[in-house]
Amino acid sequence: MRNAIGVDIGGTKIAIGLVQEDGLILKKEEFTTLKNENGEKILQTITEKLPFFYDENTTGIGVGSAGQIGLSGTVLSATDTFSDWQGLPIQTWLEKATGQRVAVVNDVQAMGLGEQFFGTGKGVNNFLCVAVGTGIGGAIIADGKLQRGHSGAAGEVGHMVLYPNGRKCPCGNQGCFEAYASGTALEELYAETFKEVKKGQEIFKEALANNENAAFIINQYVENVAIGLTTLTNMFNPEKIILGGGVSGSLSPFLTDIREQVQSNVNKINKDVKIELSSLGGNAMIIGAASLVL
Repeated sequence: MRNAIGVDIGGTKIAIGLVQEDGLILKKEEFTTLKNENGEKILQTITEKLPFFYDENTTGIGVGSAGQIGLSGTVLSATDTFSDWQGLPIQTWLEKATGQRVAVVNDVQAMGLGEQFFGTGKGVNNFLCVAVGTGIGGAIIADGKLQRGHSGAAGEVGHMVLYPNGRKCPCGNQGCFEAYASGTALEELYAETFKEVKKGQEIFKEALANNENAAFIINQYVENVAIGLTTLTNMFNPEKIILGGGVSGSLSPFLTDIREQVQSNVNKINKDVKIELSSLGGNAMIIGAASLVL
């Protein structure tokens, strides 16, 4: 049976897996990345680990990377998490370093492919993936195909504006979905409101235990998530929206509330939209990246 290597390059960790063509992960390794580490050093570290994953059935290397990734596998735009990341030709660099076939997409686009072929999106021709974590990313599957857009950066749903002149977003604009519904935004909103620093998981946990302050913030947060998903539903008319990312597990107890708010506010034609959690969890990006070269 064929297999491929999937690489998930995130802001805090990198994961590499050997993925069988049926989606089964045969081997996997994760390692942390250092703030502002040089981009080429990141790729060199990945290259050094790859021989552990090769076998005679390996068809290539698929990469899902943080940042906006062009159609040729080059980083078009990125935050300063890694130095010298923007402009780095990941695909060309890894092809030269390994002699293997390489394909590169944005990490949430890779998640979308993983869900399409092996997860919650299997058998669904039109759906959206929304990854809620430190930021918010997205992927669009339309008519059974990942939509990359003109330059490769389609799906940046975190930067649609919910509130004009609102909270500052890391992208430089104001009022973005990410500035109100990411895990970072949740923690910032709590700290600004109550002058106390708490992690997102703690805020969710306390809200479920009926802590008044935590419940107040989570109610606002859930409403912002629902507003964003309502807008996306009316824009794309998906059969399903799949939520993933580090915050998605904490959203599980509030999923019914999110569904009800979305279905109450979308256009009539979209009332049947389904909102579900990723079934692949943190493995979605590795599996989807590998599917690029299977």
